[in-house]
Amino acid sequence: MSTVIASPVGRPRDPETTAVILEATLRLLAEYGYAATSTAQVAALARASKATLYRRWPSKFALVADAIRHGLRTANPVTPRTGDPREDLIRVLENLIRAMAETPLGGAIRAVISDAAHEPQLSAALQEVTTEARERGPMRALVLEAQDRGMLAPDADIGLILDLMLGAPYFQLIVRQVTPRPEQARALVDQLIPLPSTPHPGSQP
Repeated sequence: MSTVIASPVGRPRDPETTAVILEATLRLLAEYGYAATSTAQVAALARASKATLYRRWPSKFALVADAIRHGLRTANPVTPRTGDPREDLIRVLENLIRAMAETPLGGAIRAVISDAAHEPQLSAALQEVTTEARERGPMRALVLEAQDRGMLAPDADIGLILDLMLGAPYFQLIVRQVTPRPEQARALVDQLIPLPSTPHPGSQP
């Protein structure tokens, strides 16, 4: 589905320039794909000079990778802290899925993944972004907190849990070509970090 791109009004102030450029990049990627998106188009949509882009990002793939990083960080600017790591994980995952479904991030990821197979530098940059999100993003800290509280076995494979939790919405988005739904976050967390079991009525003590 096409994304309608509306040009921002007025030239952004300098402190906002980077965010505006990265948002413009995501919108163009979602609309036109990686190959058809140029730095000149990004500069025009963001009302920034091409020189500004080149000062911040030495190449197109660096700009695109940073835009994806920006989209992922914007989905969860602050880690929820309710006191329950399961609920916090659900909120973080809901926010990520909502960003994929309701902002240009999802379309941008789909477009970039498609071209990364033929662009080694883009592939390497994207790998760095996704590894950073997995290893240093809020979900890892929350899964480890759940383990510390006895919600996971001491020998639980944290990496595999993160891969499954993060991988499910990406699989839907990229392989199945369907839009993931935020309400799936609770089901995912319930499967991977289940609540303590309660006896069924009529079961033996």
